[in-house]
Amino acid sequence: MNLIPQKCQTKKQISSCSSKKIDSNNSNLASLVADYLEQYGSSYDIEDRWWGDKNITWSEALARAWRSRFENEKMHSHQCRVAHNLKLGLKVSLADNIQPNDFKDFESVYSWVKSVTDRVRGLGATTAYDVARRLGAWLNIQPTMVYLHAGAAEGAKKLGIKGEIVALNDFPQEIQNLGATHAENFLCIYKNLL
Repeated sequence: MNLIPQKCQTKKQISSCSSKKIDSNNSNLASLVADYLEQYGSSYDIEDRWWGDKNITWSEALARAWRSRFENEKMHSHQCRVAHNLKLGLKVSLADNIQPNDFKDFESVYSWVKSVTDRVRGLGATTAYDVARRLGAWLNIQPTMVYLHAGAAEGAKKLGIKGEIVALNDFPQEIQNLGATHAENFLCIYKNLL
């Protein structure tokens, strides 16, 4: 399995943390959330069908999640810079011999994946979250907390919110209405407009 990216997924093809630029007259939070929902509201539907495919085994789901490639073989833009380390992430996760019934919620998935990325030089919180989200899709469990890393952490700071894992109800109601997964994505994409 070649993990060196041939081409990475473009920002238009997936939800990306590239900061969004919109008319500065349309900068109140409710308008930003409405814009997000229009642009990205269904962004996880297609992704989660791929990552959550029940026709593959747990070992295959692990490989797919760590490989970070979509069905079209394009690498997720978040993992392009760390592609050479992903194979080791998979190897470490397989060696842990963790099974699907070992997880009770998304937080336990994230905690385990984070323990793997902590053991692989060059992998960090963004990869931990992304791989945990992909495995969560296969396990049918979603985040209930907002995971703040990279751009999402920048966006949250602009709202006066700090930490690595934050309760959804610590955010303004408009963001709470998005749910934890979309809240993380919104904070990242709209970080420069908050």
